Amino acid sequence: MFNKLNQFGLPVKYAILGVVGVVIGLFLADLFDFYTRTASYLSMLIAGGVGGAIGGWIRQRQGKST
Repeated sequence: MFNKLNQFGLPVKYAILGVVGVVIGLFLADLFDFYTRTASYLSMLIAGGVGGAIGGWIRQRQGKST
């Protein structure tokens, strides 16, 4: 689906997707007044990126290509 990101490698691709997912989640949480602001936006973005990179690294080690 995101074939253009394949040139960067699986961990980077999944890190980007993780950060985008966090941004969408934060937007929805603010929209519905669910976000309590206990953690900063930056820490959530970093956590999403690191989590995505780890997920991509695991998939790469398993031999998955996408």
